[in-house]
Amino acid sequence: MLGAPSWRPGQPLTAITLKALAVDQFDLLTHAQCLAGGLSWKVIDHRVRSGHWVRVHPGVYLTAPGRDDPLTQLTAALLAVGEPAALSHVSAAYLHGLRRMPPTPHLLVPASRTPAPPGLEVTRTRHFDARVDEMAWPWRTTVEHTVLDCADLPGLGLDDVVDLAARACAQRLTTPRSLRLALERRSRHRRRTELRDILADVNGGAESVLEVRFVRGVLRPHGLPEGVGQHGSSAGCHDRFFPEQRLVVELDGRLGHAGWVGQQRDSRRDRRAGAEGLFTTRGYWTDVVGTPCRFAAELAALLGSRGWLGRPLNCPRPDCRVAGSVRR
Repeated sequence: MLGAPSWRPGQPLTAITLKALAVDQFDLLTHAQCLAGGLSWKVIDHRVRSGHWVRVHPGVYLTAPGRDDPLTQLTAALLAVGEPAALSHVSAAYLHGLRRMPPTPHLLVPASRTPAPPGLEVTRTRHFDARVDEMAWPWRTTVEHTVLDCADLPGLGLDDVVDLAARACAQRLTTPRSLRLALERRSRHRRRTELRDILADVNGGAESVLEVRFVRGVLRPHGLPEGVGQHGSSAGCHDRFFPEQRLVVELDGRLGHAGWVGQQRDSRRDRRAGAEGLFTTRGYWTDVVGTPCRFAAELAALLGSRGWLGRPLNCPRPDCRVAGSVRR
C-alpha cells in the first residue's frame, strides 16, 4: 500500500532511507531498523538520553518528541509487537473511522506468537492471514472482521453492535453480504444469532441504531408493514418509505437533525416530498425507544387512513393496546 514501510528485517538502510522510513512510520523507528541504518547502540542511547528521541515501547523510538497523535500511538504498538501483527478490535475500528480512539491498543497476532510487551491487548488466532487487510497501513484487520471482533467484546452493548455494523455499511466500507460471509466462518462467535438478524435489517435499508430499533421494536412486533429502507426520490433519501400508502417516515436521532439549520433542511425536504404526493411523518428516539407501542398505534392509524387494509397486533409488552387502533 502507498505509504506503508518497505523495509524488511535484515535489509540494510542508508541515512536517507532510514529517515524516509521514519516518515512512513509516523516518526517512529525500531531498534532493529536503527541498527540496519548504521546507528550503534551508543548513538541510539545518546539520542534517547539527550531527549532527541523518546523510547515509547521497548525497542521503539519516537524521533519527533512531542508527537502524540492516535496514528503514532497505534503504529508504536504495532512496531513493539513486531511482524506479523495487525491492529484489531476497537483499534482497527478507529482506523476504519467507525469508533473513537481506544485507551489501550488492541492487536491480532498468529497463535504461535510469543507474549507481547506489557500495556497492550493482544488476541491470538489461527486465522491471522484471513483476517488482515494487507492493503491498509498501519496494518489492521479487515472491516468485516473488525466489526465481528468488536461485536464479540463483552463490554459492547447490542446497540453499539448495531451502530457499528450499520455505520460500516452506510459508509460503503462493506456490505451486509460481506459481513454475513465473514460471520459464517466464525461458528463460535457469541453473538452469531443476533448478528444474523441485525444484518438482515441492515440489508433491508436500516443505516443506524434508531432505524434498526424502529423495524425490530415498532413495525415488526406490531404486525405493521415494514416498507422500504433508505428509499431515494428527488426529495432525497428517506429512512423508511411505504410505497402503497405514499407515506414517508423520517427517524430523527440525536445527530444530524439538531439545531435550526437541521430543522430548516428537514423542512425543505418534507416540502419537496409533499410536492411528489408523499406524506412525511417523523419519529424520534423517545418515540422508538420510549413509547414504541404508542408510536406503532399512531402509525397504524396513519397507514390505515392511507389505504392499508391490515390489522395491527399487540406486542408481548403487557400494556400494549395497539390491536384495534385502526378503525374502519
